[in-house]
Amino acid sequence: MSKLKYLSILFLAAIILSGCKKRETFENNVFFDKTFNWEIAIPDDYEKVNQKEQVEKGAPLLIETKNSIVAFKRDNKNYFSANYEDVTGDNRSVDLNLRLKDFLFLKKIGQLYPKGKMGDYAVTSENISGLKFRKSKIAVTENGKTVATVVIFSSIFIDKVFTASIVYEDEEYGNAMINLFQKSTFKQ
Repeated sequence: MSKLKYLSILFLAAIILSGCKKRETFENNVFFDKTFNWEIAIPDDYEKVNQKEQVEKGAPLLIETKNSIVAFKRDNKNYFSANYEDVTGDNRSVDLNLRLKDFLFLKKIGQLYPKGKMGDYAVTSENISGLKFRKSKIAVTENGKTVATVVIFSSIFIDKVFTASIVYEDEEYGNAMINLFQKSTFKQ
């Protein structure tokens, strides 16, 4: 092969590879997602969750695999996951969709807690990194005792809904994951 053809192919490959940008990075316990310009610090004692492995093992999926951004856990009963969904429609239809997602998420929780019932349910709003987030908190109870808590943060970004879901049994770990998300940043 002539040097000119070889250099042309090499140059073309370099252009193609430079155009392939990663959507996310994970370095030094800091995760960054380019879609939402979102950064979150993940402590050493948390483990990043591989969704594909969970599907292969047949584990109940609390973590969305479609449009998944990141997921991590502390022990096997305290999870954080972030994903997004493309949306269309006005604010009212998006709000109804978010409420529906809360209850569909509870259906998934039912796989882990077959005797579980929905306890307290509250929806509030909270500012995170200067952005307004809808926050829903749902208690899962068995025999009148809370066995797990679900906290879901969601916000609309133009044509996408960003969702961070936190499921925990241990109150201390749950509050720590909520604090991690509250301290995360969305660069505008």
